[in-house]
Amino acid sequence: MPQSMTGFASQALSVGGWNLSLECKSVNSRFLDLTLKLPDILKRAEHQLRSAIADQLVRGKVELSIRLERNDHSSQSMPNLQRLAELKEALDIIVEHLPESQPPSALEILMSQGIWMNDTVDSDAIVSECLSAMPNLIKELRDHRLAEGARLTSLLRDRCTRVQLIVAQYRERLPLLQAAQQKKLRERIHAFDVDCDEQRLEEELVFLANKSDVAEELDRLDAHVAAIGDALSGNEPCGRRLDFLMQELNREANTLGSKTTSLTTSNASVELKVLIEQMREQVQNLE
Repeated sequence: MPQSMTGFASQALSVGGWNLSLECKSVNSRFLDLTLKLPDILKRAEHQLRSAIADQLVRGKVELSIRLERNDHSSQSMPNLQRLAELKEALDIIVEHLPESQPPSALEILMSQGIWMNDTVDSDAIVSECLSAMPNLIKELRDHRLAEGARLTSLLRDRCTRVQLIVAQYRERLPLLQAAQQKKLRERIHAFDVDCDEQRLEEELVFLANKSDVAEELDRLDAHVAAIGDALSGNEPCGRRLDFLMQELNREANTLGSKTTSLTTSNASVELKVLIEQMREQVQNLE
């Protein structure tokens, strides 16, 4: 089942006196673009976190954000006055150089690591718990992307059915349209009331009929729609392939428009372009 590149997942953990909040979200991108926002204590696990994501996702701009905060219910002792003094000095420097900056609240400072005298962090436990939570986090993200992918697949199949209907109607009317075109040309020539070489006239009519024949374009449209159906039914990421097929569909629709000889064919070409553009917009969301 194709999956969308749009999704969101979150997990919450408690390790000792600390809470870990994991959030992972993804949006469209041509490639797999990973951004990690980690507390210092998890920097050493960045490679493992990246690998956990890259092993499951192929495309998308993915942002993993992990926050580490002190548990409100954890035992607390006296504040670390030396650490508070260091923070105050640092904040004074920041305000001096960036007066428009927003200072942290007292609660945010109290929740920071190192403020309390008994602030000890088991870094190994936090890293281990964080890595253990990644499979479920990524599964939740993939489930979200798959659900959105199913919706997009349904929309694309519906548009493909409508394209096939337009092509079938176009093909059915093609002989009548060609006959009407030849009849109109004959009437115009005979309206001049001059003698003409019937053999030469027939040759010119055949030439014009070949020039305006769109049977090949209609066949290619059917073939491209069938290829879209095959891609949507596969188990591999299909976004890039579908994007290429959208370009091919649009090329055939443009050719139909350039060869149009009646209002009927002109309208069919416009309807095809509208449907193809709708599909192209949705395809941009698929992995």
